[in-house]
Amino acid sequence: MSDKFFLSPPGGEMLGPGERVLWSGNCAVAEYAFELPASLPRWTLGEETEIAVTDERVIYRDATTLGTGELRWVWPQHIRVQPGSRDSGRSATATQIQLVCAGPDETFPALVFAGGDLATVGDADRLANLLRQAIARYRVEHADDLGVTAAEARVLSRLVIGPEFSNYQGGEGQTVTLLGALHIQEPPRPVPALPVLLEPGPVLLEPVPARVEPALSEPASASRGPDDSGETTVALRWNSPGVPRQHHPDPVELASRAADLAARVAELVSEANSLEWETRNLSPYAAPAAEPPAAEPPPSRAEAARRTAARMAGNAPRGRGLLSQRRSDDAPRGR
Repeated sequence: MSDKFFLSPPGGEMLGPGERVLWSGNCAVAEYAFELPASLPRWTLGEETEIAVTDERVIYRDATTLGTGELRWVWPQHIRVQPGSRDSGRSATATQIQLVCAGPDETFPALVFAGGDLATVGDADRLANLLRQAIARYRVEHADDLGVTAAEARVLSRLVIGPEFSNYQGGEGQTVTLLGALHIQEPPRPVPALPVLLEPGPVLLEPVPARVEPALSEPASASRGPDDSGETTVALRWNSPGVPRQHHPDPVELASRAADLAARVAELVSEANSLEWETRNLSPYAAPAAEPPAAEPPPSRAEAARRTAARMAGNAPRGRGLLSQRRSDDAPRGR
């Protein structure tokens, strides 16, 4: 619910067509929430505020801030004059005229006048009598429009005459109830400005670059072994993404492969030694030194190839025989 019922936007008209001004002056104006005990004012205007009481409403305007507002005679439910205290100094209270209305959701906003031209209790009583008469007369004249019954109209007619407000400084005050009052409706909320909608333009599609992830530049984890060689032992983290798993053969299979490889190496080494021993020419060591024979002309390429092929064919059976004999000698013998 809005916290301000009796303020209007600045710059509004002060008087409507046909309105008659009954009283004008200056005093402070404030709005209170009477349903809340010891509440603070919702807003205030200073003592230089201009006040105009007409036959239809009370209008006020702050000459400094240009804040304006009104209270029409269809709303006040009670008029009360609260005299100021007899104290002096900061504890003193000013005399007030309170126009209490019925608002929405069981609220009771009140428009309060004090100070300025209402310096004394007598000044407040005279203005309160004028307000009582103006409100009662307006409702009697507009009884059909306001839905005022005949009985309520007779009571309002007597309020035009009296009773008179008569208070004194430090007194208890007086209250007059006005029949036929209407409930104040909640002020309309300001409509928020709509956002400016831009017209849709052509959609520009730009190629989206593909996401390129760098390859693994280093293993997931590495640790240095306890040996003194300084070599680094790399241990791959198998659960790391992008790292392929390696196959670990069984230890028995590894031992079998190692033994087979060792046997092959030994066989190749022994075969090479046997071939070298068989093909070595020992004639230089057995015969005495002799004069070298006369140099023969070098054979042709075809003759050299034929001789090499014949020599290799002759040496092959002897190599195989020696290899077979070597294997039989290396075979394990029974104890």
